[in-house]
Amino acid sequence: MPRKAMNTPSPSKPYDRPSTPPPIKDEKPDFLTPKKSPTERKQRVDTPGRKWSSDELLDLFNHALKTDEKDWDKAVEGRTAKQCSQTWKKTLLPFIKQNIENKKS
Repeated sequence: MPRKAMNTPSPSKPYDRPSTPPPIKDEKPDFLTPKKSPTERKQRVDTPGRKWSSDELLDLFNHALKTDEKDWDKAVEGRTAKQCSQTWKKTLLPFIKQNIENKKS
């Protein structure tokens, strides 16, 4: 059985053909998208999450007392383990320590 010549194009199949022709590099688009200045761009770092409610803080406080500051992922429903741990270490614990120190006077 003779082989097919390699340089003859095979019939293209629908899934082999590109859906749109490739863009010509010399052409410029009809429209330009305006670039936003750094102040107009939103960054995830600057966007705060939702605030902790007093009920959530009480749940976190009670959980920390019961579990000896472990198992944060089960502390408050709707909050991650990292959120719970950070809120305990950076918000509640300093607040409690400060109030104890103020009672000394």
